[in-house]
Amino acid sequence: MDISGLKSEHRYRDVLERFSLEVTAKDASQLSDLSPDIPKGTLISVPYLSSESGNVRISAAKTIRQFGFEPMPHIAARSIGTEAELSDALSDFVREAQVTRLLILAGDLDPPKGAFRDTAAILRSGVLQQHAIRHVAIAGHPEGHPLQSTGMLIEAISEKRRILEALDLEWSIFTQFTFGAAPVLDWIIGIRSRGITVPIHVGIPGPASIRTLMRFASVCGVSASTAVLKKYGLSITQLLSSAGPDVLVDDYADAMIDGVYGDIRLHFYPFGGVRKSVEWIRSYRR
Repeated sequence: MDISGLKSEHRYRDVLERFSLEVTAKDASQLSDLSPDIPKGTLISVPYLSSESGNVRISAAKTIRQFGFEPMPHIAARSIGTEAELSDALSDFVREAQVTRLLILAGDLDPPKGAFRDTAAILRSGVLQQHAIRHVAIAGHPEGHPLQSTGMLIEAISEKRRILEALDLEWSIFTQFTFGAAPVLDWIIGIRSRGITVPIHVGIPGPASIRTLMRFASVCGVSASTAVLKKYGLSITQLLSSAGPDVLVDDYADAMIDGVYGDIRLHFYPFGGVRKSVEWIRSYRR
């Protein structure tokens, strides 16, 4: 019996344990057909989109809960007008979808709509405790941010950590998506060296056309070098073809063998549609 082969197969299955998935409000209804392929209790985030109303996101969170998954709405600090507005939104999320987890990020609105300039401002407000929020996810940027230096980004995580631990709130980090594991793993080592042991959900681009992936990469400031494209077996002339994250996920599976990275999980961004991502996950597991 080939023991090494069995270990390898087991490793690639394990990499998908406790994966999470982003589903936009308009796609939440698709979970009805896809739920057999998604483990109950899976964390599903609902992104903040300025084109969608709060009621639409609340309805999506409710749908996610009804299918047996754990909804995690995104809160964009700079898009909130007042503390009362935030409190009302959280009240609705809790009442309609029993939300206990949020992903809080600053957002891109400049200048801010109201008093919340960043995630830390919301954490300090005390509003989360009023609504029994138990877990806060914050953003991580392994490949940097167009408006902040590496030092600023690290200090921002450290500041949020101090606040969250003082509030005795559970927390985690969700990263932007990347096309290569190496820069993310290096970044994780830096995070762990600071004594941060919380789960880190690394962003995975779901299967999509190369053109779609490049478009999202340019908007998000994600590296898409020629070297990375070659690793995927792709070229600029293949922009109309599709690609799945097989190579990238394999790399994370290999990395998970080494305990130095701590608790890392995969978070899928379904740029080609939630159905394609779930079908890819099912296929990879088999």
